[in-house]
Amino acid sequence: MTATPARGGPVASASTGSGDRSPRRRTVGLVVNPTAGHGRGREAGRLASQLLTRAGIEVLDVSGASVADAVARARAAALDGLDALVVVGGDGMVHLGVNATVETPTPLAVVATGSGNDFAQVLGLPVHDVAASVAQVVAALERPARAVDAVHVEAVVPGGRPHDPAHGDDAWGGRWYAGVLSLGLDADVNARANTYSWPSGHGRYVRAVFACLAGFSPYGYRLTTDAGTQTFRGTLVAVASSSQIGGGLRIAPDAAVDDGLLDVVYATELSRRGILRLFPRLYRGTHLSHPAVHVVRTRSVVIEASGDGRVPPVAFADGEVVGPVPLRAQVHPGALRVLA
Repeated sequence: MTATPARGGPVASASTGSGDRSPRRRTVGLVVNPTAGHGRGREAGRLASQLLTRAGIEVLDVSGASVADAVARARAAALDGLDALVVVGGDGMVHLGVNATVETPTPLAVVATGSGNDFAQVLGLPVHDVAASVAQVVAALERPARAVDAVHVEAVVPGGRPHDPAHGDDAWGGRWYAGVLSLGLDADVNARANTYSWPSGHGRYVRAVFACLAGFSPYGYRLTTDAGTQTFRGTLVAVASSSQIGGGLRIAPDAAVDDGLLDVVYATELSRRGILRLFPRLYRGTHLSHPAVHVVRTRSVVIEASGDGRVPPVAFADGEVVGPVPLRAQVHPGALRVLA
């Protein structure tokens, strides 16, 4: 979709001759993923724009030629004073929207049409129903936005020191997420599932689990949290601000999006048979009672490779590639405003 340059902030309606003012016209930015929902995203974006316009809302298309371009355009628009930034798609578009609106006055709104819509489901938003989603956005524009936590993740050097060009490090400013950072078998499964065009939703993750288990061996982790440091050979690590990933996996069932804490869920070494027995419990959120599964609640965590086991896989956040360990994740309470 061709991007339309963002304009200024919300537009006020003209004053009537009697001195009364009609209600101010709302202005939202719209970002669409045309490939969401296996190609249905473009039509969903067109319908969302039409419905918002019919509701009397001015719509500015701030989609870009690439993800980086879209984030830059959307963030510029958010800083310019939109009433909301509306993203149309799945969790990948939510990730884009988080990075565009975090720590700005502009709230994020979600029209969930992707193959995975975990963040929308956690917030109780409509899924795969554009009309209901737009109706919810229109109604929510008349209420204060909800403040939820955002998590900043950045590369660090071994020992936890941030990358610094002055020390000859490869500087990386990091990024934000609002769902779950995956750094174990869960990340490997995410990467593999992204290569599949079928089945939809969590079915892709089930298929990817079996593919990733072939030849699996444990990773070596060192986790440093507010409670101290744990070193172990393990199967998965998830740093969660939200409770759900993978189209319905309740990886951190007790995580809350607005409690100012991260739930670090990790599993120590398991056999392939043990992993297969544990996996179905992730959908029910009952895996936390398994003796190999542990949870640490913390405000920040540094994840490193311990050297005892395979190097952990490239991390994913909200289903999007972040980068290799070592990484630091830190929660910022209430840094994101959402229409929910």
